[in-house]
Amino acid sequence: MKEFRVHSYTIRNYQDKDADQIAGVDFMAMLAYRYNDDYISENIFCAVNAEGGILGFAHIVPDSTWFLIEDGSRPTDFLYKLNVDITLNEDLNPPEHVQDELWACILNRAIEYRGRYPEKRVRVSHTISTDDLEEMDFYLSKGFDTKRTHLVMKRDLTEQIPHHPFPEGMVIKNWKMDSQQEEEQYLEAEAKGDLNGAPWSLNHLKWNKGGGDWAAFTAFYENEVAGSVMTWSLGEERGATENIFVLPEWRRKGVAKAVVTQALKHLKDSGKKEATLGVFGDNGGAVSLYLAMGYRMMDTVLEFGLDL
Repeated sequence: MKEFRVHSYTIRNYQDKDADQIAGVDFMAMLAYRYNDDYISENIFCAVNAEGGILGFAHIVPDSTWFLIEDGSRPTDFLYKLNVDITLNEDLNPPEHVQDELWACILNRAIEYRGRYPEKRVRVSHTISTDDLEEMDFYLSKGFDTKRTHLVMKRDLTEQIPHHPFPEGMVIKNWKMDSQQEEEQYLEAEAKGDLNGAPWSLNHLKWNKGGGDWAAFTAFYENEVAGSVMTWSLGEERGATENIFVLPEWRRKGVAKAVVTQALKHLKDSGKKEATLGVFGDNGGAVSLYLAMGYRMMDTVLEFGLDL
């Protein structure tokens, strides 16, 4: 997009020189903008004052479902999502209308995407913690409403981690996925094991692998993936246990408990005190499994959406 001036600041697309300033406001956003190729500069907008200070920034990025939009096998009511986020730099006291102008930019971009697939069901999506009422007010004012509940659960790693058996002939590996062929093998298995059939993109997988203390504990049976869980660092004392899936033919056979157990032991051996995960609130089977493994509620996040 061309730069355009709004009041006392300019809105333009992201540039590499913005990385350091953005890191001071949202370090994870900076990492995504620099190293995750799903984030392209044309879809990242920065509000910049006359002195070059970034007052706020926003992005729109394809959800994993979006990469299936040209897959003709999906049902006509399948939902394709574009994820959005807006961040303000409170240290620079941004004018009140900065957030509105950034929203206008990403909404226009979303409408452009939507126009390419007029027959598809498309939604703009954003998740908000239940304690962030001000952010909820903003998105509600833009026509969003709540679509889904995400539960955040935690597991105390100072407590005992029981052993869970798994089927004979199965092995669990700390899978490095050293080649793109192995990465694609993982994504193919994730697509089969994910309830929505929408795995990460290859770009997102490569980006996530580059993060701190990343590992994937994957169950194999005769060289075929049966289930998997990923871990990474969330600070000095906390680690993630995410992307948990089991292929349909291996469910209810102890595979999920076995791979998650390996991940928990790995995090504990790495000095972490706590493990966390996210799960959809309407996935009762998964919630029951995690409760049985010692996870307890930590937070609730609401998914807000605007259908285009």
